[in-house]
Amino acid sequence: MAQLEIADVVEQIREEIEVDTQGRGKASIRATGRLAGVSDMALRKAFNSANLEPSELAKKLIQQGFTCANLNNWSTAGIPDIAIAIILEYYGLDAGKNCTEQAKLAYKAFATIGIRSWMQRIKGWEQQEQQPQPQLPIPSLEEISTLLDLTLGKAGLEPKLVAGAKLNAIGKRYPHLLKETEDAKSMLVVPVENKLLTPKQLGEILAERTNETWSSQRINKLLIEQGFQVRNRDGNPDYLPTEKGKTCSQLTLNTAKGRDKTVQHLRWLEVVLETIETAS
Repeated sequence: MAQLEIADVVEQIREEIEVDTQGRGKASIRATGRLAGVSDMALRKAFNSANLEPSELAKKLIQQGFTCANLNNWSTAGIPDIAIAIILEYYGLDAGKNCTEQAKLAYKAFATIGIRSWMQRIKGWEQQEQQPQPQLPIPSLEEISTLLDLTLGKAGLEPKLVAGAKLNAIGKRYPHLLKETEDAKSMLVVPVENKLLTPKQLGEILAERTNETWSSQRINKLLIEQGFQVRNRDGNPDYLPTEKGKTCSQLTLNTAKGRDKTVQHLRWLEVVLETIETAS
């Protein structure tokens, strides 16, 4: 007879129970009250007491890690399955004269499988298997080379820098060739690299000559104003040389931190300072 009564209650509250995609269940305050054999007003009163003088039920819930904010929210958002198990235990065993036979029966009924598993069962929830991610093919050596020629090569980089980028990509995709790629990179020496200056270095030189402050931002702005460079909308590199700027600049290639990203920078020969000084 007791099992039939529980079944009747379950049927009445089925629509007030939810299970999310991760299998976590919750029920309305009315449905929880029906399971526990108490009114939803009694539960609201217990939850609201958490802010001032917590009731024994509120204390029990707080001891299990729930916050006052959680309890205040349950009246409208629903009560999570773990909290429902605590409520059933309280009204079934610990509430003294307020214990109910309904809560005791429900607590015993769900004690073996757990309230969450019970909710999953009555809602027909099944755990979704994780679909394996498709394995992407490793690009061939020819594909790597073609891609970098079509991008970096057409961006005007010095050929040895493009070759270095190819070797970096090959070493990453083909670890067994890493030693060979590192050996090959050591032979790619760009003779003018040491003569190329960053905007910050240009500013330091100008600061010594003029006793003024020349920040990187000021240098870049001046290079734009005098027609040596323009901003790159794609952002790598931040600036691109104009036809005028190509005679005293060069795009360089670096590997970003972590060695998984190649970045470009526009660097300048010191001769560009003669034009900057004259205009400034």
